[in-house]
Amino acid sequence: MSIKSRIKAARQSVADLILMKTNIFTKYFILFTAIFLTLLAVLGTSLFVLINNYSENERTRLLRENTAAISGTIESTMIVQDMNKKYSVEKELICETLATVSKSIDADVFVCDVEGNIILCSERAGTSPLFGGFFTCEKHDNMSMSDYILSSVYQQGEIVEKAGIRGEQYFVVGRPIVSNGYIIGSVFALTNTGVQSLVLNFLRIFLISAFFCLIFAFICIYYLTKKMVTPLQQMSSAAKQFAVGDFSYRVKIKGNDELADLGRAFNDMADALDVLESSRRSFVSNVSHELKTPMTSIAGFIDGILDGTIPREKQDYYLEIVSTEVRRLSRLVVSMLNMSKIESGDLEMKPSNYDISDQIIHILLTFEQKIENKNIEIRGLEEFKPVYIVADPDMIYQAVYNLFDNAVKFTNDGGYIDVRLTERSSDIELSIKNSGTGIKAEELSRVFERFYKVDKSRSLDSKGAGLGLYIVKLMIEMHGGRIIARSDSEDTAEFIFNLPKQFSPIYKKEKSSHE
Repeated sequence: MSIKSRIKAARQSVADLILMKTNIFTKYFILFTAIFLTLLAVLGTSLFVLINNYSENERTRLLRENTAAISGTIESTMIVQDMNKKYSVEKELICETLATVSKSIDADVFVCDVEGNIILCSERAGTSPLFGGFFTCEKHDNMSMSDYILSSVYQQGEIVEKAGIRGEQYFVVGRPIVSNGYIIGSVFALTNTGVQSLVLNFLRIFLISAFFCLIFAFICIYYLTKKMVTPLQQMSSAAKQFAVGDFSYRVKIKGNDELADLGRAFNDMADALDVLESSRRSFVSNVSHELKTPMTSIAGFIDGILDGTIPREKQDYYLEIVSTEVRRLSRLVVSMLNMSKIESGDLEMKPSNYDISDQIIHILLTFEQKIENKNIEIRGLEEFKPVYIVADPDMIYQAVYNLFDNAVKFTNDGGYIDVRLTERSSDIELSIKNSGTGIKAEELSRVFERFYKVDKSRSLDSKGAGLGLYIVKLMIEMHGGRIIARSDSEDTAEFIFNLPKQFSPIYKKEKSSHE
């Protein structure tokens, strides 16, 4: 992938981050709060229903037990003729019992005759007789039980249900009073169907507890959502800086969770963007310099010829220089085009089966004049034998040519170039070692970078663009091989690459994965 496409993809990622909603904290907070309140409401409702049912069951049980006890007491002390409103000591004692029971179970307990008229109640307890009868009870004298309730008690032997009495809803529990096999009356206990004190107390405690729990939960939710959103806010701030070309900002990473992983990935992206931006700037700077230098020379010499500054007898000399600079520009443009095609994956490979040893010898012949001028000794050719590989001949030619061009350029006068070609079971290895100028250890890792010149401080290759070794690396790797540089001493340098004998287009696979 080219620098341009990488920067475009990286900036697209940055743009996506910038589009992140700024109110994400509010959304998280509202979401968590809604979940908490929903759970609280469900829990409160469930507990309320459970306790209310328990309270109703307990009240019903108490009413049934007490009505049964009172019914038993009356059955042992009263007969049919006594089931009326006339005063007697036994009836007084029963009324006192009704008053005690009513108060203890918070209910209205009373005794009715067979017709449903209330004859004994808690209000008549402790009263004196008036003309042989009880005082009038304003609450119960005008109150009677309905035929439906009475028939249910007489037929079923007990009634436990909700019923409407005088326009209000009550829990009604009733039992018949049986004497000598005859029903002589009934005992009823009434209590309101509303929420009881136990349930009210529970509800009050629950609401108070829920209030404090809600405050505590809000605090926890606030800090939790803040902790979750803070890294995203930092990434948003960083993305805005990246959008204007500032790649120095980094997200602070805490912990080892998914957000921390996202932060690390974001910082890695920032590092990659920073490297790409530096590479882009270096690319523009170097290309500008490499184009400007020969163009300045060409323009200067041509202007000198046109305005007569350069004498006619020296024009051929300077035209040769112009021709050399034009060819240099052409090589630079071709190298840059090849580099662009390789990086974008657009350079079509045409593999074939051929003898690489023969190709190496032909490449050396193109440098024959330069080799003779510097009196360079070529070693290792006597050991060459046919070695066949499946690769793109033109690309391998360009790679080997660049390596020999580099070797011849830096070999000292009277020095040597040692060429070794080794065939193995699945690959071949080519080593090109030259005497002369070595490579410093700190520069070995950078010799394959684009526009990097090892000799820039000494200007031994002032006309090179620094693309040769970079293109060699790309072409070798496109075939699934690898190349390294070594310098065992200050006066030797060696480049070694290996290639699979069968075509293996690694670069094409990477390109398809990006697509």
